[in-house]
This record gives sequence, structure tokens and C-alpha cells, in this order.
Amino acid sequence: MQRLLFSIDRFSAWSGKAAAWLVLASTLLISYDVLMRYLSKPFATGWFGELIRNIWFTYNFSYDMSYYLYATLFMLGGAYALSRAQHVRGDIFYRSWPVRVQGGVDFALMLLAFYPGILAMVSVGAQWAGLSWSIHERSPTGVSGPPLYPLKTVIPLAAGLMAVQGVAETIRAFQALRTGVWPPRLADVEETETILARQSEV
Repeated sequence: MQRLLFSIDRFSAWSGKAAAWLVLASTLLISYDVLMRYLSKPFATGWFGELIRNIWFTYNFSYDMSYYLYATLFMLGGAYALSRAQHVRGDIFYRSWPVRVQGGVDFALMLLAFYPGILAMVSVGAQWAGLSWSIHERSPTGVSGPPLYPLKTVIPLAAGLMAVQGVAETIRAFQALRTGVWPPRLADVEETETILARQSEV
């Protein structure tokens, strides 16, 4: 069973780390846009200004692409964050509960809240993506707004990744409820707040 849990954790880590490259793409795109914006100002009327405007390929869609990349990163990173137990919870109460209570609450919430929401997001997100592809939906922010259908496709994809990781989290919660011990999980990063909270308990 532990092998299955670690396999799901590794898959979520792979998807999250692959999506993390969007940080670099976003940084390069926004930096290029800002550079072109500043270079075009002093030479707005000369030949150099014309050259800048001709190579400034992000001029009409830099705003759209910045939030496209951020939204994609945010959505695709959800399963990775869940695999590392880094989603927001009311730790002020939760961490003081016995492990069996934590496991019971997590197990109930996975069945009653997490999976209904995630499955709805997969279903409805797939419908939205399908409609968006069928009409070749584009961003309304400008005349040359980029297509929206690739971004809308990320919604059911991200929800599907969360659903896969949710299987591991449900099994972990059930084991904690049954045994009183949380099963181990893969770890590669940890929030400073989590480290400090653990140190304060020692």
C-alpha cells in the first residue's frame, strides 16, 4: 500500500515540477515586455522605435499571457501541493487533535467535500473546455486576444490530477483513523511556518 501512495506522490510531484517551468516562461515573457515598453518610450518616433514595435511580439497579448501562465501554474500545481500536505487548513485547531480525530475529519471531508467538488470540476470543466474549443473562444481583452480554449482545458486536467492525488490522501486519512499514525509521505519542500510549528511543539 505504501508503494502505491509513494507512486501517486511521485506522479503529483512530476506534474507539479513540470508546471513549475511556467514560472521561468512567465518571468521571461514579462521581463521582455517591460524591456520593450521602456525601450520604445525614448525612441517613439525614430527608426529605432519602429524597430522595437516590430519585434515587440507581446505588445497585444502580454496581459493575457501573464495571467494565462499564472493560472495554469496555479491549477496544475494543486496536486503537488496536496501531495506535500501544503494546502490551507485551520491548523490552529487541527494540529492539537489526536491523530485518529485528524484522520477521521480528513476522511469525512475527502468523501463529503473534496470528491464531490473535484468531480464536478472535472465534469463541468470538460464541458466548458469542449464548448470553448467548439467556438474557438478568444480573450475579450483585445482585438488580437489569444485563444481561451487551451486555458479552459487546464481546468478538467488539473481537477483530474487532484482527483488522483486525492486517492492517496483518502487512503492516508483512513489509515490514520484506523491506526492512530499518519503514514509517511514523500517530502522535498516544506513551509517555514510548518517547521516552526513543529519546533514549538518539542
